[in-house]
Amino acid sequence: MKKSAVPAQTSGDIFTAISTAEPSTSLYPRLASTVAVPSNATKSGAVQTNNFWGNISLGDQNSVVFTHPYVLWKSTTSDFNGLAISHQTDSQKVWGDKNDHGASSYFYSAAGVMSLVLGSKDFDNGCSISLQNMKRMSIDVTLSSPNAGSLTASVLQGMGMVTAVYNDLIPEIHSQVGISSVTGGTAPKTGTDKYKIVLKDNSTWYMYVTFTDNQTCKFALKDSGHIIGSNSINNCWIQVCCGDFSDYDRAAGCYPTACTLSASTSGSTGTYALNYTTAGSGTTPLMYALPHHVASFTSKTSNTKSNASLDDTVHGTMVGYLTNVFEMSENLPTSLGMDPWSKISGFSTPNYSDDELNAIRAAASSDIQNDVANLSNLDTMYYSGKILDKFAYVLYVLYYVLKDTDSTKALLDKMKTAMNRFTNNQQINPLCYETNWGGICSTAGMAKGDTGADFGNAFYNDHHFHYGYHIHAAAITAKIDQLVGDGSWLTNNKDWVNNLVRDVANPNESDTYFPVFRNFDFFIGHSFAHGITIYSDGKDEESSSEDYNFAYAMKVWAQVIGDSNMETRANLILAIESRAIGTYMLYQSNNNAMPSNYTGNYVSGIMFENKIDHTTYFGTNEEYIHGIHMLPITPVSSLIRSPAFVKEEWENFLSSRIDGINSGWKGVLMMNVALYDPGTAYKFFSQPNFNYNYLDDGMTLTWSLAYCSGVNN
Repeated sequence: MKKSAVPAQTSGDIFTAISTAEPSTSLYPRLASTVAVPSNATKSGAVQTNNFWGNISLGDQNSVVFTHPYVLWKSTTSDFNGLAISHQTDSQKVWGDKNDHGASSYFYSAAGVMSLVLGSKDFDNGCSISLQNMKRMSIDVTLSSPNAGSLTASVLQGMGMVTAVYNDLIPEIHSQVGISSVTGGTAPKTGTDKYKIVLKDNSTWYMYVTFTDNQTCKFALKDSGHIIGSNSINNCWIQVCCGDFSDYDRAAGCYPTACTLSASTSGSTGTYALNYTTAGSGTTPLMYALPHHVASFTSKTSNTKSNASLDDTVHGTMVGYLTNVFEMSENLPTSLGMDPWSKISGFSTPNYSDDELNAIRAAASSDIQNDVANLSNLDTMYYSGKILDKFAYVLYVLYYVLKDTDSTKALLDKMKTAMNRFTNNQQINPLCYETNWGGICSTAGMAKGDTGADFGNAFYNDHHFHYGYHIHAAAITAKIDQLVGDGSWLTNNKDWVNNLVRDVANPNESDTYFPVFRNFDFFIGHSFAHGITIYSDGKDEESSSEDYNFAYAMKVWAQVIGDSNMETRANLILAIESRAIGTYMLYQSNNNAMPSNYTGNYVSGIMFENKIDHTTYFGTNEEYIHGIHMLPITPVSSLIRSPAFVKEEWENFLSSRIDGINSGWKGVLMMNVALYDPGTAYKFFSQPNFNYNYLDDGMTLTWSLAYCSGVNN
């Protein structure tokens, strides 16, 4: 079956490129990562670094890809060469011991369980791998025999069947689980044969074989591990799927090959769609949807629900739909801006009493004495960004809340001096343009391949975490400079900030210097932080709050530069994250999507594609695990961390532990209280002789008081 041309990755004005210009060669030195794009990959422009198929582009290219609900990898096990496929039910998952929450401390699916392998008799001496059409939401994987033909699989998230197009190969299907029986079924359509396969773990799979040019091939059980085809086939495709569901028949022969993201808005309503290009016979594939998809489907998609459903690795139960489009609708946070904002019932706009203003003024008079340039002169983009941004919030307060023009001008000068070190790329570890994959990276660790330097920024780890702070700090600085300065800072530095946005959230493949949406995954509903090193449990994210902090920073920056498309994209991402993070990472008591023996943790901890682990990379203290999903508390926090969720988490768990915390995490947790009880939070931060040790290094007393009092209507 000849595939049609690969469609655009995004479509519509909302996804217009920010720029297609090459990042400055004089500002950013060109350096190549110690990790190369594999030579067997057909490269066109920048290459994805943080998305779901990343593992198959790294190392020996044998590691797992999580398509949800299936897991795929290239098997090199003797007698089982080919494209391995696994699916496990919730009953097969591994669960950790109960922790202080009375919930399991982790869960995951066991690795390497070969339910089925799409292979060939011609792979007996091994097979080689090559990659084509490496797009944000799809990739083509080809396995080739050393002396015969090849098979090619289009790999997409949510695909209901794993499909391989066979060219000049004798097909052979393997299973390390073991095969109990293979029986022929009634053909669902002319030219497509059907087989029912029951494995020794009692799982049921179906195999559909679609022929072209009047070819035939019969399959029979060779032994408990292998089903052998009778002859070589060419331009025919084999599809396998798990579960005893009759609606698979309706999709047999058709399979998705690529996905185009589109979106539109009407007022504060955003509609976005995953539009699937298909091949094969027929036009309607079966696609599995995650719980947050199902909850936001429009009738266009919800009316196509099938009778198929499967447990996912970490997202609860997925439901099958007979459709080539997932169309979803969300309420956009159009009223959210720079000002303190809350979802607390009755809140409208921030207001302050004289006593509150006096307390904020006193805190600000101390905060503005700091040497911002010196404090932010650090060797990591992450910590320097946190310092710059916390003083940007003080700058906001001086102008908009205290209306103190003189102090605003004084701090603005300090901010511009501090920011200019970074915009001129003169920080301790400057940025570079990395040429193998395509992106703006820290030079820390680049030359020596040190994945630990600057949290692995050189290896594309955490770019959205790091750059979000810088982008927001730049937005506030530029805005205030327009109001009380000469307005030149924006003109001089717009490209620098836009390049950081492009690196993380390039909306269009016409910008070939950065991959499309490096971090945010429009299928999963949140970003992934992990870059170009292999993780056996897939990509991961430790901080949901620093994820949406980037989208919020992009929104504010878009408002400052007047880019309505960028602001709409940010609003859409925030709306999707509010639903997805509120389903998979933050667990209110009414959460019915995630396993009940894990939701008692209230927060996920580190969320991988195959595992959720209630911990952090830097320690197991509960204030770390909960707090890393809180910081920084900003106007956007309440959109994601609802008052109802924060109340449950605080009253049922954190409140009894706060007195034993005497570090900066205490301030983080108390700022979080303001998302449901700002009065109590304000009392904490306004107490006489406040202990500054309770402030995280990304916090100031000025912003803490201004936010808590501003939303305490």
